Amino acid sequence: MNPYRRSTRWTLGLVLLLAAACAGAAPPSPRWTLVDLGTLGGDGSFGAAVSDSGYVAGCANTASGAVHAFLYRAGTMVDLAGDEAGDSCALAVNDSGAAAGRAAGGGLVVWEGGQMTALGVTGDINAINDAGLVVGAYQAGGEQRAFAYQQGVFRDLGTGAGSVANGVNARGEIVGSAQGHAFALLRDGTLRDLGALADVFSVANAINDRGEIVGMASNPQHNLSAFIYDGTLQWLAGPSLSGAVDINDRGLVVSSGEGVFGYVVAGSDVTRLDKLPDVVAKGWHHMEPTGVNQRGWIVGTGFDPQGQPRAFLLMPR
Repeated sequence: MNPYRRSTRWTLGLVLLLAAACAGAAPPSPRWTLVDLGTLGGDGSFGAAVSDSGYVAGCANTASGAVHAFLYRAGTMVDLAGDEAGDSCALAVNDSGAAAGRAAGGGLVVWEGGQMTALGVTGDINAINDAGLVVGAYQAGGEQRAFAYQQGVFRDLGTGAGSVANGVNARGEIVGSAQGHAFALLRDGTLRDLGALADVFSVANAINDRGEIVGMASNPQHNLSAFIYDGTLQWLAGPSLSGAVDINDRGLVVSSGEGVFGYVVAGSDVTRLDKLPDVVAKGWHHMEPTGVNQRGWIVGTGFDPQGQPRAFLLMPR
C-alpha cells in the first residue's frame, strides 16, 4: 500500500505500505516545534493530512505489524480500523474530524461519527473539504479516473482515463491532472485545462480558498519545478526537480525537492524542514510534508533518530 497523495510521493520502508506565493505572503516562522505523533503500538507511522481544527489523518503500525488508519488530535491517536483485519490508511480529514481513505482490501471509505461508509470503489483519496466533498481517483476497467463523492453521491469528473483529482477548496473547486495536464474544475462547472502553462507535463496538487493553485510542471528547461497559478503561472522559489504539495490561504507553500526533501516557500524565502533547529536538535531527517493548514501547521512523515518513519506535525511558535 502506498498512501502518498501527490506526485512528490516517496516510499516508506517497513510494513507501512505502506510561493513566489502571493506577493504579500509573510516569511515562515523562524521557530518551530516538532511533534512526534507516535504510532498504534508498532514502529512506524505516516501523516497524510491536517485540518484547520487540528485533526491529523494517517496510518500507523500496530503491535502486531498491521497498518491501521488513525485520527489524531491534541496528543491522542484513535485507531479507525478497530478490529478490522488487514491494512488501512486515512488520507484526508476535515475540520469536523471526518476522515477519508482506504479500508482493508483497498476499498475507499469515509469514517465519520464512529461509522464507516464505503464508496464502492478502489483507488486513492486525496482531499476532503468541510462540506464532506471527497476527491481522488478510482479504478474502472483497468483505468484510473478522477472522481468526487459527497453525501452518498459518487460522480466521475469526466476528465477521462489517466486522471486524478488531488485537491478541493471550500468553494468546491477541484484540481488535479488528466493525461499529463493540470486541470481546474471551477464551481460553475467549467473545466480549465492548465496544461498549456507548462512545456510538457503538469499536475495541480492543491487549491486554497483564494483560488491559488500549486503543483509541479516541466519548465522551459524541461526540468520539473514547483509552480503557483493565480491567473498566471509563476515558478516558485526553491530547488529544481521539485513540486509544491499544498498551500494555505496566507500563501504559505509546502514543497518537496529531489535530494532536499521537504521545504517551505513564502515569497522568495525558502526554508528546508530538516534544517529547522528543533528538527536538528531531535535528530530527525528526510522530512517529507503532505499538507499545511491555515495555522501554518505542517504534517508529514520523517525519520526519527532510530531510523523509523514517523508522522509529524511542525507547529510555528
